[in-house]
Amino acid sequence: MNYAYQLNKVKVHYGDQLALDIEQLNIPANECLAVLGENGAGKSTLFHLLALLQRPEAGDIYVFNENIAESKTQYRQRIGLVDQHPYMLPGTVADNIRLALKLQKVDKSQHQSRLEQVLKTVNLTRLANQSASTLSGGEQRRVAIARVLAFEPEILLLDEPFANLDSFHQQQLEDVINGLSSSGNRTVLFSTHDRLQALAITPHALQLVRGKLVSAPLLNLFHGHYDGEIFHTNALKIFAAEGLPSARHIAIDPLAITISTETHSDSSARNQLPGRLISISESGKAIRLTVDCGDKFEVIISHQALSALELSLGDSVWISFKATAVTVL
Repeated sequence: MNYAYQLNKVKVHYGDQLALDIEQLNIPANECLAVLGENGAGKSTLFHLLALLQRPEAGDIYVFNENIAESKTQYRQRIGLVDQHPYMLPGTVADNIRLALKLQKVDKSQHQSRLEQVLKTVNLTRLANQSASTLSGGEQRRVAIARVLAFEPEILLLDEPFANLDSFHQQQLEDVINGLSSSGNRTVLFSTHDRLQALAITPHALQLVRGKLVSAPLLNLFHGHYDGEIFHTNALKIFAAEGLPSARHIAIDPLAITISTETHSDSSARNQLPGRLISISESGKAIRLTVDCGDKFEVIISHQALSALELSLGDSVWISFKATAVTVL
């Protein structure tokens, strides 16, 4: 298999704090991959390593099977990073893209055709002559992507592209990323803390918790401490099957949670929590519910289950899940 990246025994510290600790990670070329994790999980550090803007303290990074310790410079132009706080250069949208082409030493004869193509790709052709500083946050994010796409990188890295955007601009950006990844001739990585949003774009994902790769779902991720049987959050006590005393997080698969309008005394689920239904939304072919039990839980059910339960916003409900559904991290 052809890999865009291979990471082996990579570590990064900031002072005494471990920011990233990846034993092994292989990222196939020409795929779209979501990087999931909460704030502080190590996503931005990973992206800066992948963009070759930062070196790991230990370990090796290979780009297209070449160790970047020996050939870093030649790969920088093959990788495009859009940071989570992109800076707009003075001038119009078109000026921003033309300057990027100039800095990347793209032949001037190609500037206009590439400008038109990337603006079409991000659906901003109509704003080509508008001052970049007057754009909305979502529009600026798309200009930043166009600016990087203009020099035709083989790898595109999008660090938290959906952060601080309203639902309208998030949907527009989802459409852009879907279009970029569907071509199959570019490796696209984007980071987010929203697992369902990631799954709407790609089935391929890796998940970070405190700088380490984990296999647990991150939709219901809670911080606290573990005493050997019960995990204590600020608001709740949750039974867990097993874990280390040093664990500080748990994750609960939303598909493993049952919702009902009353408690079940004969249930084998050790965790039964009363709550209030505060959100109902569609997620692909399923329904996503948010239940406030002191901590907020995300629950995934079918359309049929929602209809049978006759749930409405504000209803008092019970959620239940087994101790074995709790992953201690």
